[in-house]
Amino acid sequence: MTVKVKFVMALAIVGLLTVGIFAKENYNEKKFANQETFTIRLAHVSNETSPIHLQSLKLKELLESESDGRFKVEIYPNGQLGGDRQATESVSLGTVTASLPGTAILSGFEPKFMVGDLPFLFTSREAAYKAYDNELGEELNKLLDPLNLVNLGYSETGFRHISNSKHPITTPEDLEGIKIRTMENTIHMDSFREWGASPTPMAFSELFTGLQQGTIDAQENPLQIISSSRFYEVQDYLTISGHFFATGSLLFNKDFVDKLPDDLREILYDCARESTIYGRELVAEMEADYLEELKANGMEVNVLTDEQKQLFIDKSKQVYEKYEDVLGKDLIEKARKYNGEQ
Repeated sequence: MTVKVKFVMALAIVGLLTVGIFAKENYNEKKFANQETFTIRLAHVSNETSPIHLQSLKLKELLESESDGRFKVEIYPNGQLGGDRQATESVSLGTVTASLPGTAILSGFEPKFMVGDLPFLFTSREAAYKAYDNELGEELNKLLDPLNLVNLGYSETGFRHISNSKHPITTPEDLEGIKIRTMENTIHMDSFREWGASPTPMAFSELFTGLQQGTIDAQENPLQIISSSRFYEVQDYLTISGHFFATGSLLFNKDFVDKLPDDLREILYDCARESTIYGRELVAEMEADYLEELKANGMEVNVLTDEQKQLFIDKSKQVYEKYEDVLGKDLIEKARKYNGEQ
C-alpha cells in the first residue's frame, strides 16, 4: 500500500470520526432540548434563618441536582405570597406550586386535620413522626385529593410552650385569670379554657405589641418562634409544657404532580422525603440553642414534671370527648398508636 493511499484512508477515518462526534453532540442537544423543565414556586411564612426555610433550600438543592436542572425551584419566604391560608389556597388553585403551612391551617379546609391539635396527643416527637409517616398520615393525605392538594411530607416546628409576664406556670391553677393569646383554633381555645386561662385569639402580627402593652399576659408557641420573635423582651417566664405538637406539611398542587413525567415524579417524592427528614433533624438540633438563648436573655424557665403535666392532661379529657364525634375515635387512636415506643 502506497503512502498516498494510506494518507487518503487516514483522512477518511478522521472524517468518519468527526461526523460521528458531531452527530452525537447534535443528538444530545436535541435530547436535552426536548426535555421539558418544570418551575416550582414554593411559598412559606417563615424567615430566612428558620428550619422551614432551611428545609426549603435543601429541597431546592436536591431537586435541581437530582433532576439535572429539569426542576427549577423559586422560594418565597416571609409571607411574600400571603399567609399560610392564602398560600394553601394558591397551591390548590395552581397559582403557587408548593407551600409549607402548619397542618393546623388545613383543618379550615378539612376538619379531621384538627386531630393534630389535640392537647398532649404525642408523648414524643418520634411518636408523632411514626404516626404521620404511617396510618395517620395516610388517612389524612387521602382527604386532600378533593382540594387538589398532595402532601409530600409532615415536618414540624416543635412542641408549643407557654410564656407569660406574671409568674411560673406549674399547675392549671396558675393559669387562672391569665389572658393568653392563641391561634383562632377551637381546640386550642377550648383546651386553655379547661386549664383555667382566658384564651384570646389574635393575629400573630399583633402579638408582640399586645404583650408589650399588656393587652394580653401570655402566649404559646414553639421555642424557635419565641426566640426569633424576641418575646423575651416582653415576657419574663417560660414554661416548657409541650401541650401541643406543631406539625407542618409540604403541600404541592395535585395537577402539577400528576402531569410530571414518571422519572421526575419519583425524584420529587424522594427529594421531598429527604428534605422533610432534614427539616425534622434541624428542629430537634436547634431547640437546645433556642432554649439557651432565651435563658441568656433573662427568661426564667421551668420544665413541667411528669406529675405536673398529668394535671393538665386530666383537665383535657373533656376536650377529647367534645371532638371525638368530629374526628372519630379511630383517627385519634391512630395518632396515639406509637406513644410509649422507643
